[in-house]
Amino acid sequence: MPEPMRIIDRPFSPDVFYAATAAGYTPLQSRIIAGRLGDEDSGRVGLLVRPPLSALDSPDRLPDIGVAAEAVARAVKQGNPLIILSDFDCDGASGHAVLKFALRDYFGVPEHRIHSYIGHRLREGYGVSESVTQRILDSAPRPALVITADQGSSDHDRIEKLRDHGLTTIVTDHHGVPEQGPPHAAIACVNPVRTDSSFADPYIAGVHVAWLLCCAVRQKLIDWEYLPANAPRLGGLLDLVALGTMADCVDLARSANNRAVLTRGLALMNVPEARPVWRALYKVSRCSGPITAATLSFTFGPIINARGRLDCALGAVDLLMCDDEAEAIRLAHVLVEHNSERKRVQSRMLRRILPLAEEQAVDGAMAITVFDPEGHPGVHGVCAARLVEAYGRPAAYFSPKQESEHITASLRTVPGFHIRNALAGIAESYPDDFVAWGGHAGAGGVTLKREGFDRFATAFNAAATRALAAWTPGPRILTDGVLEELPSLELLKELALLEPFGRQWEAPVFCTEGQILSVRPVGDGTHLKLLLGIGPNRFDAIWFGAVRDGVCPVETGQLVRVTFELEANTFRDETSLQLRVRHAVVIAGKPVMVQRVAI
Repeated sequence: MPEPMRIIDRPFSPDVFYAATAAGYTPLQSRIIAGRLGDEDSGRVGLLVRPPLSALDSPDRLPDIGVAAEAVARAVKQGNPLIILSDFDCDGASGHAVLKFALRDYFGVPEHRIHSYIGHRLREGYGVSESVTQRILDSAPRPALVITADQGSSDHDRIEKLRDHGLTTIVTDHHGVPEQGPPHAAIACVNPVRTDSSFADPYIAGVHVAWLLCCAVRQKLIDWEYLPANAPRLGGLLDLVALGTMADCVDLARSANNRAVLTRGLALMNVPEARPVWRALYKVSRCSGPITAATLSFTFGPIINARGRLDCALGAVDLLMCDDEAEAIRLAHVLVEHNSERKRVQSRMLRRILPLAEEQAVDGAMAITVFDPEGHPGVHGVCAARLVEAYGRPAAYFSPKQESEHITASLRTVPGFHIRNALAGIAESYPDDFVAWGGHAGAGGVTLKREGFDRFATAFNAAATRALAAWTPGPRILTDGVLEELPSLELLKELALLEPFGRQWEAPVFCTEGQILSVRPVGDGTHLKLLLGIGPNRFDAIWFGAVRDGVCPVETGQLVRVTFELEANTFRDETSLQLRVRHAVVIAGKPVMVQRVAI
């Protein structure tokens, strides 16, 4: 039996509410802001909610930025080969494209001098792996300068091997750095989360770090008079930075940088002369209305990510850099098919593993650790996230590593449990079990020897139990309370002024009571199209994934307490209001398990 959904009112900061009201926000907007910022943020509400581009932090305070910028600028000026090596996810692919665009189109490096490498998720695994290192040594020119994007902070041994064979490496990354420090075989490790970093914002994505390096290189080339003083700035690449930022689920509440980048990047995507990739993705994914942060999170990001999950991610870079719309549409169709296949694989994996996850939850485990012998390593990160959503517990999803005797996992978490710190502690206790590991606060990955699985599962659960002593496990939805007025497009426009929404700055969610006037399944039969009566008005609503095991949770005529978001539904150039239902509990009729709590 599934655990009950907990509907939880967000904590509310009166100090932030008063500061937001004083700054000119409406009472409803102020209420939303006060549910996402803490008392410590009350003095900078304006900066955090609507930061201008001028608020972007300079690269100057990033560690090793001077050394890195000078090395890249020297390679550009002297005509040396440059190697871009990135992660295979959307953040890495976006960072790869940013580096290549900057080198080629802004700094004048001929394309034949730029060499691209991305590790293959299934065959080579995460990071600067031994396999991708050997590929570089087998095929890349030497000497050359290697620039990583979104990886490398924990890969000293392979970077040392590159160095010993005539390749110099600069790391750009945002993942955690080992206790022993950044890889000393690299001449620079540009990473805002280093303990010696004085960069003010540790929440930026890997693509943002790569972009900041490019900004520093531009300034260095101007100082050397290689570029004119009025050389184009790199703001034209912020659409790519926005994609990687949103897809990597970085913090949008505490980072003015992330919000400023997203705002500018979305503006670039929505102009008629936008890059072919955005027009292609918009067309093949059948979008409507403007491209928003939600479009990046739930449509564009997964399509770009899917390429690296099932095949080589260089195809995603090709799409991002494509300058012909017809070719971009062809490439986008390929990635859409990859994403469709990813969804099919994901569905099969979850059907296999949910009974085991359910058993662990019933037995009182604070963390869920599953091994799927038929699992696809490219998809178990998404599956781990679904387990977290379903059970409100940290989750590790293991499957066999392709062409290896090892097993590999992706890990996701809940607030209050730091994935990378947990992995560090377990690796210290069982070093012989670990082949590789890495990550940050919200997510991570690990490769183990097969015999270490049970020890890992026990230690992972123990770490979660210690860290989450005050946490009540189970699925939950955070809300902004009861909506005191009727939903409307005008209300939606008022809330849209607080965009972009994302992690830690989620779209507003409200509760109200109403009556089910009609209900019918749509799509694959698991989604419901509803007509809700709220007060004297009727509202169209959609409830995705409502039908489980063939059971419809609501019936026509029932009174319900519904939890929902407001959204615009554009069809044939006509825009109307739609409620996106997150959950509903029957007030009159057969009950659905639910608890409403306040924290």
